[in-house]
Amino acid sequence: MQKIILFWLLFCTLVGAEWGQKDVHRLLIKRTDQKSGVYTGKLEAVMDTAGLVVVAEYHKVMGDSYRPTITSANDFSWHVRFSKHYLNLALDFRIQDVPRKKRADLVAAIKKALGERFLVLWEDVGSLNEHLHVEYRNSQ
Repeated sequence: MQKIILFWLLFCTLVGAEWGQKDVHRLLIKRTDQKSGVYTGKLEAVMDTAGLVVVAEYHKVMGDSYRPTITSANDFSWHVRFSKHYLNLALDFRIQDVPRKKRADLVAAIKKALGERFLVLWEDVGSLNEHLHVEYRNSQ
């Protein structure tokens, strides 16, 4: 009986444990690929959470084993001057490897899942740089 109680205490402790910001960030990194040179180390917590929502929507379209690629965070100097990327409040995701017929539905699903707190832009459609830009709106 004592072993059963200890098991349940351990189980409840592990299951009921809260996740911290670093845990959520590690999960985002584990569930995505990152383009070479992408720096996500100082993302705001809200972007880690948003990134996981984006991953979930990609999974609905591409399957659970698919790993979306983050193509930009706070890492490149060619973003516009006041880009949310420089505030660690924006992520870009590759969309080129999603079948063309499914891209519009994916973008719509991500916009719906993230809601009004986030701006989701489908940028450079049809180019080699085609991607989704996700940024937090309420940072100021």
